[in-house]
Amino acid sequence: MRIPRTLLALRLFVPGALVTVLALVGCTQSPAEHDDRLTKAAGLARVSILCPKDLWEETKPTGGINEVKATVSKVSTGPRADRGLVRVSMTGTNLVAYLKELDSNAHPSSWNGEKKNTAASRRVYDAIAPEIDRIKAATSPEDPAPEIVIDDTIPEQG
Repeated sequence: MRIPRTLLALRLFVPGALVTVLALVGCTQSPAEHDDRLTKAAGLARVSILCPKDLWEETKPTGGINEVKATVSKVSTGPRADRGLVRVSMTGTNLVAYLKELDSNAHPSSWNGEKKNTAASRRVYDAIAPEIDRIKAATSPEDPAPEIVIDDTIPEQG
């Protein structure tokens, strides 16, 4: 039995077009430096992020492929006490997963559109990214783990 050429072409075109659309839907508009940041983050032993509790709750991965294991504790001492901040401590490999989740939500493709936590994810990604870029190799075993502070109510000092 001979299949008409138009039917054969249609049978090949439709699945190909579907695969292309699905590939585009899963894409993000990641910053150019994103892959370098992931590589650098992977080499960190530990990093702490101080941020409002609600911001962490809004942006933390809730399952799926970017699972993050982190220790979360309330900041209750020091100059940032009683500000509603939490210290989120994680390894570099968990930071990689968190950055992937943030990137996916903060920089969605035009096909996907914004998500409910796009603004919060963008704020966290934009705070973490330059801090990762600035991290230098430790000079001694006593060097503290990198700490990233996201608290817009306190002006940055520098």
